[in-house]
Amino acid sequence: MKTVKILLTLLAIGGLLWSGCSKKEIKPTTNVYSVNGGTSSHKNGTVCMDCHNSTATVTYQWVVAGSVYKADHTTAAPNGVIYFWTNANGTGDIISTLEIDANGNFFTNVSILPGLGAYPQLRGFSGDIKNMPVLATTGNCNSCHGVSDDPIWVN
Repeated sequence: MKTVKILLTLLAIGGLLWSGCSKKEIKPTTNVYSVNGGTSSHKNGTVCMDCHNSTATVTYQWVVAGSVYKADHTTAAPNGVIYFWTNANGTGDIISTLEIDANGNFFTNVSILPGLGAYPQLRGFSGDIKNMPVLATTGNCNSCHGVSDDPIWVN
C-alpha cells in the first residue's frame, strides 16, 4: 500500500511538471523599444503585426510598429524619431516618442498611445519633419501605410 501511494505521488508530480512545459514561447515581460542604431528588426515594409500579434508564437507582440522610408519610398530612412502629440502638426503635449532603428523600422510592445489616439510627427535624421494630419487610432502603421496610403517617409 505504501509503495502504491509513493508511486501515485511520483506520477502526480511528474504529470504536473510535464504539463507545465509547452512548445509555445513564453512572452517576455520586459519593455522593448526600437532604438537609433539598432539592427534587430527585419522585413521592412511588411505589416509587422501580421506576425507580432497576440496569437503568434513570436517572442514579442508589438503595440506600435512600422517602417520609414526616404522620399523615394524604397530606401529605408534610419535613426529618426517619431513624436506622438495630443494635437495636430506637433502642437499640444508630447505623449511619447519612439526611435527609428538603423533598418528604418520602429516598434514597441508597450502601450505608448492613449485609447483615443495621437498625432504622429516624424523627424528624420536630417532634421526634416513630417506630420500626420489625422489622428492615428492604431499603432499598426504598415497596415495602411504602404498598402492603401503612401509609405511613411521623410528626407
